Amino acid sequence: MWVAAMRGLAELDDPAIVRDEFAADLLPFGYRSVLRVAHRVPSASRTVLRAVARASHNLSRHLAFRTRAIDDVVSMEADAGCDQLVLLGAGFDARAWRLPALASTTVFEVDHPDTQASKRAGIGGRIPLAREVKWAPIDFARETPALVLERAGHDATRRTTFVWEGVTMYLAPEAIDATLAAVAGRAAKGSRLLMTYHDAEFRLELVMLTGMVRAAGEPFRTRLSQADVRELLARYGFTVETDEGSDDWSERYLGESGYRSGERLASASR
Repeated sequence: MWVAAMRGLAELDDPAIVRDEFAADLLPFGYRSVLRVAHRVPSASRTVLRAVARASHNLSRHLAFRTRAIDDVVSMEADAGCDQLVLLGAGFDARAWRLPALASTTVFEVDHPDTQASKRAGIGGRIPLAREVKWAPIDFARETPALVLERAGHDATRRTTFVWEGVTMYLAPEAIDATLAAVAGRAAKGSRLLMTYHDAEFRLELVMLTGMVRAAGEPFRTRLSQADVRELLARYGFTVETDEGSDDWSERYLGESGYRSGERLASASR
């Protein structure tokens, strides 16, 4: 919910790195109210966002950068003919409703049924831009993504883009291995995995976040080095092609030097 709210605020930024007009509708009353107040006073909100971005050397834009970077690769893969997109822990993002490039793509939303129920209520009767959305509810403690995807109609013989965003840091290493094994079993040659992780070699801004997420009942469990990620993904047949963070994205999207973030995005091909 917090990540979706940050995406909704990022829409007001100047420049707007990412757009998510669905964020407010998918969120509960408290978050929705904050977003709607911010949108009623866009000039003031924009001023605050710019000031925070300057003070943090663009680190405050990390979630917007992360969303945009993933959106770009997802769109590129769809344009290149990949017609299956699997969102592992889809949360409150609405890529199937946001990205025009998904017009020929079937999107598989894999997440807890309670989260999906709330999201579907917020989406209502909106027609997705994707060709089709298939809801694949899962209890990760009892089921594997491989079985859930097979049940949902995923075709393991065709290329797939897998997005695993903002999840690995909350999992024990055994759970990460189990999920990667399941993904590898459904990933045909030419498939792509986009996976975010917390960099074990960089902890500065994670000190405050660690306390916040522990207080929220979702403590960080795993941090990985870039070398760890390359080795881990290679074990499951994936080759890391890019491994980026906020400093890279700040340069790409704004032409500005940026603060190095503790969370990175690895893009790997099968």
